[in-house]
Amino acid sequence: MIDIKNLSVDLKTIEISFDDFTFEKSKITIVSGKNGSGKTTLLKAIAGLLEYKGDLHVNGEVTYNSQEPVIFNRTVYENISYPLKIRKLDLLEYEEKIWDYCKILEMDHLINKNALKLSSGEKMKVSIIRSIIFNPDIVLLDEPTTHLDLDSINELGTLIRRLKKDMTFIIVSHNKTFIDSLMDVEYKIGGNHVLS
Repeated sequence: MIDIKNLSVDLKTIEISFDDFTFEKSKITIVSGKNGSGKTTLLKAIAGLLEYKGDLHVNGEVTYNSQEPVIFNRTVYENISYPLKIRKLDLLEYEEKIWDYCKILEMDHLINKNALKLSSGEKMKVSIIRSIIFNPDIVLLDEPTTHLDLDSINELGTLIRRLKKDMTFIIVSHNKTFIDSLMDVEYKIGGNHVLS
């Protein structure tokens, strides 16, 4: 699904290199490592948001959900359906799925509310649903439990486990309970940094 070999990313002040690895299809891979080791950098490289050296082969459509999601001045529904619109997909075909995902994350009562008026945790949920609604092959989640309470974290875990047969998840998280409940595979970043 994703193969990396001799991969490195130059961040100007530092170059981060990554061990060769294959991220398997329909697996939940947890990317671990110390703060500053390059976990977010790896996700951004896979998502095509950073230039890199080496080989990075990605087979399928990728979506990246950042720690601080971008929320539009629109309703929750319009935020979630945005990827469907830009892909010119039929919203009616996804209507049931939108409501289904919202119910799992307890967002269905907020679907017509302006998303900018939501709490930080609710905004994160909107962003996560938006990132999976169009059925991407690979989902990159960077600290998805940030701002979420315990119930919301459990709900997110339920949703991810349900979707993993159709999507490959690569997750960065410091929440040990969340990680332990989901992890199929761990990819450790060892801090192979080269000062430039």
